[in-house]
Amino acid sequence: MNERSDTAVEIKNLNKNYRKIKALDDVSLDIEKGEIFGLLGPNGAGKTTLVKCMNTLLKPDKGILRVFGLNVRKDHKKIRKIVGYVPTDLIIYRHLSAMENLMLFSSLYKIGKKEALRRIEKLLKSFDMWEWRREKVKNFSSGMAQKINICRGLVHEPEILILDEPTNGLDPKSRQAVRDFIIDFNKSGKTVLLTTHIMWSVEEICSRVAIIDKGKLIALDSITSLKALRGAGKKADFQVQGLLKEDAERNFKKMIEVKSIKKDHLDKYCFTIEADSNFEAVKKDILKNFTEIRGFNLKEPSLEDVFISLTCN
Repeated sequence: MNERSDTAVEIKNLNKNYRKIKALDDVSLDIEKGEIFGLLGPNGAGKTTLVKCMNTLLKPDKGILRVFGLNVRKDHKKIRKIVGYVPTDLIIYRHLSAMENLMLFSSLYKIGKKEALRRIEKLLKSFDMWEWRREKVKNFSSGMAQKINICRGLVHEPEILILDEPTNGLDPKSRQAVRDFIIDFNKSGKTVLLTTHIMWSVEEICSRVAIIDKGKLIALDSITSLKALRGAGKKADFQVQGLLKEDAERNFKKMIEVKSIKKDHLDKYCFTIEADSNFEAVKKDILKNFTEIRGFNLKEPSLEDVFISLTCN
């Protein structure tokens, strides 16, 4: 068993190859019990391969992977009882109703009928799907079907929930319902692993994130710390007024690393700068070249800025 009682998932030097393609290349990370952890990366980065190794659908070629102290190679039956997995693709039967689907999957976990009905009612009501319980899935919208897919991954009340792009096809209200459920599920002490391309949802609910690209782990930290990384620094939008000679403009751009500069017919300039320097000092430099600063807006980097800066090389 894993000696670290605070660790839900332990990964060390994990490797997985598809013939000549390295889907996972010496990935090492830990997920703590009770946290909402975000896993980010471009398409084909290795995210789905990693979560499939966690829930024992794939066997890693090399390395260590433990889920609540259980080894994925030896304890796959035990792991599947404590892991809830919601993949991007639907794992439900379209010719069955929502209730029939969830009762079927409950029986696979050997949950008694009375207890299964209690859990299913709670889940369907949480996702505003109770009134549709007898409707066949083939008549659902993609968003409605995805809600049932999420309920399927939760019916056995897992200790860790793995959600692979769970909000695909959902409207804003449904995405909010998923977000609220994740938070409530986590409040009960459960662990959540979320992979998604929707950065605002990760930024809003995840305590830490890992970014992988081309099978390699390239960042692992809190969102606040990642935003402080070089290449995703603060940006400032300025609106200034005054005269600036053509030769001075060239020197001015170089001096403060101006990304873009536009001038209108009233000698008003608008530009964006990006730097890690002291912006008060930058404003003083600007006033040496212009009559006045009409507007100033300092923007913190978003998680999307960090993601792009790390994966677009």
